[in-house]
Amino acid sequence: MTQRLLWLSLTEPQQQISSRLLMTNSSQLPLFDVDADLAKIVRERAGTFTDNMKLPIHRWFRYSAGFSAAWVEQLIKELEPQTILDPFAGSGTACIVADQLGVSSYAVEAHPFVYRLAKGKLSWNVDIYDFLAAIIEIKNFAANLKLKLPENIPLLLNKCYTEETLINLLKIRQAYLEIAPTLSKDLQFLIFLAVCAILRSSSYVGTAQWQYILPNKRKVKIYEPFDALDKQVSLMQEDMLYMQSFTRVSRANLIQGDARNLAGIPNNSIDLVISSPPYANNYDYADATRLEMTFWGEVNSWGDLHETVRKFLIRSSSQHVSKEKLSLDTLIDESVIEPIKDELIPVCKELEAVRGTKGGNKAYHTMIAAYFSDMAQVFHALRRVATDDCQICIVVGDSAPYGVYVPVEKWLGKLAIAAGFDNWSFEQIRQRNVKWKNRKHDVPLHEGRLWIESKIMAQSPSHKFGQALGKLLEDIVLDDILKPRLQQFAQTKNYYLDSQKARPARTGKKVTWEDKYGNKHDLDFVIEVDGTDEKLGRPVAFIESAWRRYTKHSKNKAQEIQGAILPIIELHHLSAPFYGVVLAGDFTKPALEQLKNNGFAVIYIPYKDVVSAFKTIDFDVAFDEDTPDDLYTTASKRLASLSSSDKETLRQALMQVSQKEVDIFMTTLRNSLERYITKIVILPLFGVRYEFESIDNALMELNTLNIDSPDGNFERFEVIVDYNNNDTIRATFQDKTVLADFLRKLDS
Repeated sequence: MTQRLLWLSLTEPQQQISSRLLMTNSSQLPLFDVDADLAKIVRERAGTFTDNMKLPIHRWFRYSAGFSAAWVEQLIKELEPQTILDPFAGSGTACIVADQLGVSSYAVEAHPFVYRLAKGKLSWNVDIYDFLAAIIEIKNFAANLKLKLPENIPLLLNKCYTEETLINLLKIRQAYLEIAPTLSKDLQFLIFLAVCAILRSSSYVGTAQWQYILPNKRKVKIYEPFDALDKQVSLMQEDMLYMQSFTRVSRANLIQGDARNLAGIPNNSIDLVISSPPYANNYDYADATRLEMTFWGEVNSWGDLHETVRKFLIRSSSQHVSKEKLSLDTLIDESVIEPIKDELIPVCKELEAVRGTKGGNKAYHTMIAAYFSDMAQVFHALRRVATDDCQICIVVGDSAPYGVYVPVEKWLGKLAIAAGFDNWSFEQIRQRNVKWKNRKHDVPLHEGRLWIESKIMAQSPSHKFGQALGKLLEDIVLDDILKPRLQQFAQTKNYYLDSQKARPARTGKKVTWEDKYGNKHDLDFVIEVDGTDEKLGRPVAFIESAWRRYTKHSKNKAQEIQGAILPIIELHHLSAPFYGVVLAGDFTKPALEQLKNNGFAVIYIPYKDVVSAFKTIDFDVAFDEDTPDDLYTTASKRLASLSSSDKETLRQALMQVSQKEVDIFMTTLRNSLERYITKIVILPLFGVRYEFESIDNALMELNTLNIDSPDGNFERFEVIVDYNNNDTIRATFQDKTVLADFLRKLDS
């Protein structure tokens, strides 16, 4: 491993980004691509993985049987769990989002191959130089291999690749298999994923919407395998750099196991479940990665899928139940489906009768019964691992095999109640089977979120009091204390202050801005240049707020704020030198330092100061986690009935305790927006690139270099821009035109 590390330290990565910029604002922001491709994320599409292909880490491998990462992020931010669970992990969407937000997570995946793909994505925290070093070693090893196609190549591979392409892919595979034993497990998973990700882009055949291979459909754009690997590695390197810029630790626990027992997950440990279980729609999840599994030699044909994969999965396809020769009577007699038995029997009997009239003769009657038997077991397992205040949100869709309607969410809800949960509700996301002319039946279907929870969560007095107190503090601190100061500053300097209100220039009342990846974030204040009620201006400052009652959530919230604000700043790096946050409640010292070290200006009102402020109106809010519910109930009633005089007294008290913090915040804002350039340094770099495999070789060549008479080709411009307030921008450019455009933007 030493040789690989030395090699990378002496050699720049082959895939260089054309221009990169590093900005310091009393601290350093992550490196990012000035010309980053901005993709719009449709957050409402909770049930689809499609939008994830524009997001860091998620885009490394497309696994269609997934859901929206943006929706998961929104849910975690709203519900603020300590530990989440996805019992149907897929390629790891929920865990990746949880890592980004600093939340602990568990996930279970039964598909052995998909589990390895998810492990690859969750290895984002591997040292980037180790990753690049191993890739270079694998590429060099592969390039020197002499291979011929074996005689027993699986038919699927012959249909998907030209001979030359397949030989190169097999070289890469062989090189990986030779070198992998010398690598760490995480690095093995990461590179395994990288190789899997190039298999479809290197093939000339098409892929169906749900990842089935279409051998008769030809693609226009095809990548040579080594080029595809370079492209994939460059993408992964950029995303790893982004993720590691605000966290280096993964809190994910991924288990290869069965959602029907959730073995390995502690009792009463999960307070939020987010998942999308298999739909009862006859989709063969085992077949989704058949190309990749065939390439790695794990299956040779479709017939191998059952023993290799399908037998481990929830029984949601007719192929599965037919292979196991299930009996409808035996399934219906299972005790776990007793709560829906009277409704289930006539549906299954009708499916059995219709089956005899169809040429396909598919065993939908046993598939449906087996599916709900499996899902009933899942809910019993969830009840074991869930805390008393756990909430469950799963994306599900109803079904109509052979045109016979199956009310999936209704039956799943009943099974959840029988497993020990208290109530369920369904929130429709979209309609299905309503627009395609070639649909197999005309039964309208839908997809949505099935919510399951216990009464404790919905009725928790402490939860209600915390929400109400947070809302009151937000109204006083933001609207009555900070907003007037910001408004005065904006008017004096001819800026526009945007806050939560109706504004013709945008829709709704929320102050929403996109980050460099197309994610939308709702903020509290944004200061703009040339903005009006009717026109969005150029942003120069972003300000967010947060309230936390207990310190156990504070580090998560700090990381969440960073994950939202910093990518926005990266997008608007030339115009927005200021970003701040207003915090109230309990935040740990490390959480506050984390924000300040990343360049945030911070107003912090500790909970002890909130308690002191409430004492001025003779209201004791010094509660903790052991406070009885009846005290919370009484406090909530009083909070709801505070008089205008009480609120004014609170405002004065909070203004007094926050005066120094607000003054420093406003001074930092003023200095940031009034900054001016004190120095610009441009270094044009010329030279010859040398690559070495050892330090000895590097030292030997170094002794022969004549630095008094340098020669070589132009490499790049290094640019340093210093400001009077100690802000610094460092940038790298490989084109004079791009550099000139950058400098002009600095002056605008």
